[in-house]
Amino acid sequence: MPQSTGRDLHVDRLLSQMAIGYAENSMIAGTIAPVVPVDKQGDIYSIFSRADAFRTEEDKRSPGTEANKITRTISSDNYYAQNYALKYPITLEDRENADPVFRQNLWNNAAEYVTDKLMLSWEVRVAALVNATANVGSSAGVASEWDASASSDPIGDITTALDNVHDLTGQRPNRLVFGLDAWRSLRRNDQILDRVYGSTNPQPFATRAQVANLLEVPNIHVGEAFRNTANEAQAETLAKVWGDNVLCAYTPDNPSRDRPSFMYSYRWAAPGLPNMQAERHAFDPKTKTEEVEVGYYQDEKITGDEYAFLLLSVNSST
Repeated sequence: MPQSTGRDLHVDRLLSQMAIGYAENSMIAGTIAPVVPVDKQGDIYSIFSRADAFRTEEDKRSPGTEANKITRTISSDNYYAQNYALKYPITLEDRENADPVFRQNLWNNAAEYVTDKLMLSWEVRVAALVNATANVGSSAGVASEWDASASSDPIGDITTALDNVHDLTGQRPNRLVFGLDAWRSLRRNDQILDRVYGSTNPQPFATRAQVANLLEVPNIHVGEAFRNTANEAQAETLAKVWGDNVLCAYTPDNPSRDRPSFMYSYRWAAPGLPNMQAERHAFDPKTKTEEVEVGYYQDEKITGDEYAFLLLSVNSST
């Protein structure tokens, strides 16, 4: 197919808004590794010294003298925003066989499908980084598995992790990220239910809001995404993306390159570059298709491993 030009390439704003809204409801990667726009595809990002930020300085100034000059230690690391993109064809046959009132659904469904695929890949990449013990400041197993309610202590396990990050960085974690199996065990655990409901019976399972209030962590995220690990044309093999680990981490609600964070997603977002917009490519008479394409440039980086603690395999005792 010939390369699209400015005249035959159309960024469809309606499709873009609909497609992004569709995918973000089910994925959590963007909350753990929030997007920070960058001006270059590859560059250096600064890491400021926390020790300098927390050190008190002699700030008294005598009349007629200059203010005390202070310094700031800076290190750096590199990112490179890889281009991720997918497209889906709308065939002439499908277009002409669709009733006019439903024809727009062809492009809507294509944009949803492609965007969801891209978001799932982002989810898998972030989960792989999060669940690697080398990428967090500390990690530990649990003394008793959470699905054994009588002997387990999920509140103590999580509190220890929260305190570890808080004492190490001066910043209390604001996010708990549960793998689906870990969350199922926690919300059904008797220790949690007794704290939330007291001795009331029967007791419903704990909600995310109740757990957030109990642990004083404002953001509870559950990794509910699944992926098919089988190759194309093979029998489906569904696997949970997040497993049964629990991440205690700090990432800012308002991401910025000047704010500390466990992770960031560096998104190259210069004018004219694809940035999760749905593009409609013109009809190709050779293949008798139109195409819907979505893409973006991004690199996910651990920017402060000490801002995270990973509880490992909470449904298995150590």
